[in-house]
Amino acid sequence: MALTRTHRSHFRQGARHGALLLLTALVASLLWATGAAAAQAATGYRYWNYFHVKAGGYAFATTGPAGYVPKDGSVEAYRYGLSAGPKGLAPRSAADRYSVTDLCAATNAGAGQKRVGVLLDYGTAADAPSGQTPPKPRGACAVVPADANGQQVLDEVSDLRLDKQLVCGIDGYPASGCSVTVKNAPKPAKEQQVSFTLPAKAESSTTADGASGGNGSDTASSSQDQNDGGTSWTLVVVVAAVVVLAGAGLLLARRRRDA
Repeated sequence: MALTRTHRSHFRQGARHGALLLLTALVASLLWATGAAAAQAATGYRYWNYFHVKAGGYAFATTGPAGYVPKDGSVEAYRYGLSAGPKGLAPRSAADRYSVTDLCAATNAGAGQKRVGVLLDYGTAADAPSGQTPPKPRGACAVVPADANGQQVLDEVSDLRLDKQLVCGIDGYPASGCSVTVKNAPKPAKEQQVSFTLPAKAESSTTADGASGGNGSDTASSSQDQNDGGTSWTLVVVVAAVVVLAGAGLLLARRRRDA
């Protein structure tokens, strides 16, 4: 049956209306997907970020420390703070600034052991839980069995708090909680570099020459104390010689006068 002009007009209007509805649905779907992705990207987590120092950079760990075995002479790094990206929140120091030589100076590993340097950045006051103050960043050296994993390395140099192998606290920081979710997380701000306190053995080894000089001073001081503790024999000899000479002079003067 042939369509009349009126029928054809209604058909075109219906087709345009259907196309408009379809376009609207597609746009709404795109907006929802974009919004969902943006919302997901804005969700962050405040936790201990874990890194391996490799090729002069920080490599964000793909497993927890219990699932990784660091090599002898390697450096592990941890940073507490808010992270919303796939690369984590890196420590506030260049990755090549502290080597295992710096962190483990004057520390030797025995047979069947290894040395692993550890960097601990407790983060900023802005990321600190209410009422808590982050400790200052520090470096450490772990001497552990050759097959020790990252968690055992960390446990060797810190007071470790875990929840199902997830690192929740290091040295009592934070005091409670584990991996806090933060919605609408702000973008990470540019941070200034900080210095890490080195282990006492490492610091003392860098001033070995000064320590040696100090021993020399102590020896000299000890020698001086010994002299101060009694009469100098050199002084006694000099005084005795003066007395003898004076007596001889008086005797010679009397003989001349009697003559």
